[in-house]
Amino acid sequence: MARGAAVWMTAVVMAAAPGRVQPGFHAARGLELSPMHAAAVDRAVAGASRRLASPQCRRVFDEFHDAAGAPLQDRLDTLGIGAADYLSLVVFADGSGRRTCHRDDVLAVTAPGSRVVYVCGRVFNDAAARKASQAEIAVIHEALHTLGLGENPPDSREITRRVAERCGG
Repeated sequence: MARGAAVWMTAVVMAAAPGRVQPGFHAARGLELSPMHAAAVDRAVAGASRRLASPQCRRVFDEFHDAAGAPLQDRLDTLGIGAADYLSLVVFADGSGRRTCHRDDVLAVTAPGSRVVYVCGRVFNDAAARKASQAEIAVIHEALHTLGLGENPPDSREITRRVAERCGG
């Protein structure tokens, strides 16, 4: 990580109150979530944070690895932040314009290593309303990607299955 990026991340980590999700932290490149979708994300992030209080749930950060083969927990350790608090650093943005969000089975999408998670508003909101745990598991799934987890392997369903198994879902 470049020194400038490390200093910036340290400043962001220090600004985030430990144990607290930053409500309304949902804008990226002008892609703000609607208030209804932002509220659903806030609830899901708070629920995901509660799930990550469990040592069994946090094990997913040791089980999954980045492209270099390092456990994702190493990235959290480098940042000096716990898994639950890390969620306050993830930026949630409107993904309605993304082609992937036009599918009915995708709640959110990001690229490995990006802190921006694009929320597929209607699908995410519907899932959160039907079963809150589904949206909470999706938040943890996407957080793994923001720390560098790629896909194929493991595929998206396998990631979700393992997160649900560890974190209750």
